[in-house]
Amino acid sequence: MSKNKPERHTKTLETAKKNVRISYFFLAALSAAFVFVAIDNRFIQDDAYISFRYIRNFVEGNGLVFNIGERVEGYTNLLWVLILSALSFFKIGVEGASQFLSVLFGVAVLFITFRLSETLRIDDREIVKKERKSDKNITEGYFDLIAPVLLVFTASFIFWSVSGMETTMFMSFALAGMFFYISGKGADAFDYRYPLCFLLATLTRPEGLYFFGLVIVHRFLHLLLSDGKNALRRFFSADSIKTYLVYVLPVIAYFAVRYSYYGYLFPNTYYAKTGFSSAYLNAGWDYFSSFLSSYMVYGIMLVLPLLLLRRKELSFEVTLFYLVIIAFIAYTITVGGDVLKQNRFFLPVLPLIYILFAKLMTVFYLDMKSKVSSGIAFGAVSAIVAVLCFYYYSSQKDKLTSDIASENGLVDKMKISGAWFGKKQQELGRPLNLAATTIGAVSYFAGPQVNVIDLLGLTDKEIAHNPKIIKEISENEIGWKERNYNADYVMSRTPDYVYFSTGVKPSAYAERALFTTPEFNRFYYPFYIVEKPSGFTDVVYKRKSDAEAGPGTEFPGNPNYSVKFVNMFNQAMNSSRDKSRAQTAINEFKQSLDMGPKGFSLPYQYMGDLYLQLGKKDLAIDSYRKAVQNEERNVIAHYQLYQLYSEKGDSSLARQSIDMIRKYNPDLIR
Repeated sequence: MSKNKPERHTKTLETAKKNVRISYFFLAALSAAFVFVAIDNRFIQDDAYISFRYIRNFVEGNGLVFNIGERVEGYTNLLWVLILSALSFFKIGVEGASQFLSVLFGVAVLFITFRLSETLRIDDREIVKKERKSDKNITEGYFDLIAPVLLVFTASFIFWSVSGMETTMFMSFALAGMFFYISGKGADAFDYRYPLCFLLATLTRPEGLYFFGLVIVHRFLHLLLSDGKNALRRFFSADSIKTYLVYVLPVIAYFAVRYSYYGYLFPNTYYAKTGFSSAYLNAGWDYFSSFLSSYMVYGIMLVLPLLLLRRKELSFEVTLFYLVIIAFIAYTITVGGDVLKQNRFFLPVLPLIYILFAKLMTVFYLDMKSKVSSGIAFGAVSAIVAVLCFYYYSSQKDKLTSDIASENGLVDKMKISGAWFGKKQQELGRPLNLAATTIGAVSYFAGPQVNVIDLLGLTDKEIAHNPKIIKEISENEIGWKERNYNADYVMSRTPDYVYFSTGVKPSAYAERALFTTPEFNRFYYPFYIVEKPSGFTDVVYKRKSDAEAGPGTEFPGNPNYSVKFVNMFNQAMNSSRDKSRAQTAINEFKQSLDMGPKGFSLPYQYMGDLYLQLGKKDLAIDSYRKAVQNEERNVIAHYQLYQLYSEKGDSSLARQSIDMIRKYNPDLIR
């Protein structure tokens, strides 16, 4: 009997090693499938081009700046920027390199998630302990693949793994830090590994501070509960302090360098985006609700693993995971969520949630195995995971495709517009000032001699730190997360062009606020970009010269004026998209005129379009005439008048209208 024990033990170890090899083979195959899916869905997020502009300026010797001569930290991914800068220095294309690294770190996330899942071991009945003769349970180890599998079927992970942004690199470092922290949970010896990983995460994104801080809080609470009398001594032991300093000293140095170079302790985007109000909380709650319905099966995936708290052997890991998850959820809700698609802010904690679910499935398997065969138990868990994967795929596939198509369309548009602004800058022979709300690809392809004023303040110090909010415009609206703006400051920069995210319509609060300034109303008019070879058309607000603008009229010149006119104008433009609401839109345009400044032209133009739609040509002509009386450069109103006069056979008036188009926007009719 005793002679057979070593032989059985050897067989068990060999079986365990074989199953580990199978697990890693499956993980490698899963990673290959992930790479294929990521490449098939490749795109570059418009925001990535903000970093690319910093990289180009840095490599060309202009400093780590967005606009030459302006030190503003409008990025939140220093390490990512530095790595791509090094590659760019050696003439490696930044777009391709960013996508390659995004996918590479995505693969790293899958492997680290698997290894992190392996650290959570379940001690159960005697039969399981007999089966586990090595560190890894023969069957249980397969369930550590659940979390990586779920990630590959998660649209958000696919989306951000090929976006050209730093998301997966941050996830890799943060998860590696969690892994090393858990691996050394029973020791008080000096450990540089987990603080170093969190340091790299912090240099990649500011949220690394939260990860490290929460881990330190968890360590203190764990020591307090497990070894109350000696908790403080162990927490502040010499080796523990040395461990903390691996993170703390470089971070202090990092903040010191940031402050000396940029003048502030946090990135400029922090000041531009964050705030605390009911509007932010409502937006954050909506963002969280979307996450629950998209990835948490309406909260089931998040709540059910709480049952693991009953298992003492998992208390360290489960409390750590939930501390991080809950803290990130609270933080995300408080700051109002994210403006970008596909639940980016929750991605760093998603692997933790999936690991907890995988452990719950492991417990379910072990309990079921004692009542039925292991094959049936294994099949039941596999079926649950398969159903989840199918649910994720079927419910997210269309949105993933739509979001990628939308982002590709935006970037393609901004590339052409950016090149057009670059050409205009060369024609001017001086730096060109462009104010815009979407500043990624347009700023990169416009070139370094086009100074881009970010209307939302992400790369503008003045707007971020000294916003000038117009309460009547911003109140009770949650459409845009970026709620800081300063229209007077923007106008003081005398931009040559103002480029809205939605064409003529002022959508963002910062765009609407411009309409309330006398400078914008006097100097700016819609000018149409036309690129004949590609058939591309877009619209931008162009600045008149002082001579062209003339003395102007007293602003607002309307005793019934209210800044809310711009919200009504925006609402009317939204209504006008629905043909069945044409009369409603006309009434709303009239209201915007009643409240708006004297000489407001655009509502008349759109009312003319609506009257044409309704077959009321005389009213359309009257509206277009009023539009060009208020703004002679309204070329769309002139074009419509040209068409209507031509129909009437009035060649003289038709010629006058076409001459105006040739004068102010000739590309429109070439």
